[in-house]
Amino acid sequence: MKTKTFPKISFYSIILIGIIALTGFIAYSSILNSFFLSDDFVLIALMSKLGPLGLWMNQQHGQSLFFRPLLGLISFLDYQIWGLNAFGYHLTNFGFHLGNSFLVGRIAFLLSLNLRLELKLKRFLPYFAGFIFLLLPSHSEAVSWISARTDVIATFFALLSFLTYLTFKQFYQPLQLWISLAAFLAALLCKESIVTFPGLILAYELYQYLQEKPRTFNKLLTIFSLYGAVLGFYFICRYLKLGTLIGGYGGRIHLQFNPIQILYNLIIYPTRSFLPPQLNSNLIFWVEAFVGLILISLLALILSYYKHQLNSQIPQTLILLIVGFWICVLPAINVSVSPFDTQGERYLYWASSFTSIYIALVFTILVSNFQLCLILSSIILFSLGLSLHSVNQNWKFAGELSQSLLTSLQKTTIESPIITSVPDNYRGAYVYRTGLIQGLYLFDPDNRFNIQFEKKQTDKPFEKVRFYTDNILLIMMNTLLEPTDEIIVNSLKPNQYQLKLSNPQTRFFLTPKNTVVTKDYHISNVQPQTYTLNLNNPSRSQDLLLYSSGKFVKLSN
Repeated sequence: MKTKTFPKISFYSIILIGIIALTGFIAYSSILNSFFLSDDFVLIALMSKLGPLGLWMNQQHGQSLFFRPLLGLISFLDYQIWGLNAFGYHLTNFGFHLGNSFLVGRIAFLLSLNLRLELKLKRFLPYFAGFIFLLLPSHSEAVSWISARTDVIATFFALLSFLTYLTFKQFYQPLQLWISLAAFLAALLCKESIVTFPGLILAYELYQYLQEKPRTFNKLLTIFSLYGAVLGFYFICRYLKLGTLIGGYGGRIHLQFNPIQILYNLIIYPTRSFLPPQLNSNLIFWVEAFVGLILISLLALILSYYKHQLNSQIPQTLILLIVGFWICVLPAINVSVSPFDTQGERYLYWASSFTSIYIALVFTILVSNFQLCLILSSIILFSLGLSLHSVNQNWKFAGELSQSLLTSLQKTTIESPIITSVPDNYRGAYVYRTGLIQGLYLFDPDNRFNIQFEKKQTDKPFEKVRFYTDNILLIMMNTLLEPTDEIIVNSLKPNQYQLKLSNPQTRFFLTPKNTVVTKDYHISNVQPQTYTLNLNNPSRSQDLLLYSSGKFVKLSN
């Protein structure tokens, strides 16, 4: 087979790539100095005690059990360079996200080579797709939260694998195939949700197979089997290390297929992959958005058939992108992505690479005129950037709140505080759903709360690890929607307090440890917005800490 020449990158392209990089930096600049949040403290504390491989391979933290050694190595390298400086970790997240945007644009370029489009539109398509991916507001959680780097880094290697695979297919460079296989394995070693990647290869092989004359089915199976072999090797290593093929959060989560939840996800996933969360939305809004997406897609298909005839490959490429999206999102089909805030949207990050190319191609088909494409795409990208900036403000405030709470707790004169409630998240941006104890361990050099690290051997090869202290009791957690949200305290009678959230749209919920009954107190009348605290030991009233205006303060009697 004759080897094709790979197109060179022009000076004009380099300028555009620089503009894309600068745009992304501006869009995420507000969170680069943001403080650590929630799981971030847990991960860094574990790395400080267990090293690079202990983070994901040996520890059985809570009910989770992951096999992500490459991610552990990358994060440990960050820890060695940056220590407790959150800026460096955010910079790494953004760097991988920026790299993913370039890879998406390059994949869009390779997919567009055989499409019957005007030359200017062919050049426009890859940059628009890359820009869309860079500025999608649904990427806020994955990029702005340090702990969500799992999806960003795994996606980088998955996109690199698919790009080099397409390069091999387009230009027949065998080395690219081996790079693709190695990158696929690297992606698996960062996150197990990449297991459906061979399905993406099969989809493209079928896509190309239907266009070949003569058709060679054996070649299709040969290439697909190589990726299957890598996947098999991964599962063998995973099983030898974990002793199970499921791992993660266990079969109770990953194998719990609820038909109603899946039907709901079929509507939410494609729309949430490019739309920001809508705080006060309802299902009708998302159904309408889903129907609108279908109608626009049908219009693009009709126009492509009308303008380019059956052999244009544009309709087939649109279908390939839709199939690619669902293959990527399949491992997360039984979990949930919030339509109201950013929680869970990281599960859509890898699949949204195909959303970005799909939107760019549909837009190009519908508009057609190059000058008009430039004008309208600029408006779209500006809107996406504003939306992303708005959502990122939640993560910025969550970081400020996280640091303020940690500081106020360190400064308190109480030796054994009882914390009545701690913010779990602010509009979906996690604050202390976990990590408060680990945060004190990392940032309190005097260790005045006597936080201990414990490691116990269990069934080989696992280790049970935890950070704990008997000097801090945490009763409840709560959500926040506004910076001014407070907790109102009413004294019902001596040693009995009613705690109520000032914002009726927020709620209380129990901590994972369910410390509702202790020798010092017990709680009763638990409602979404209120609960009653009863002190068994009256002397402990002076140890009560209350969340108020972004810090912990003593509860006034």
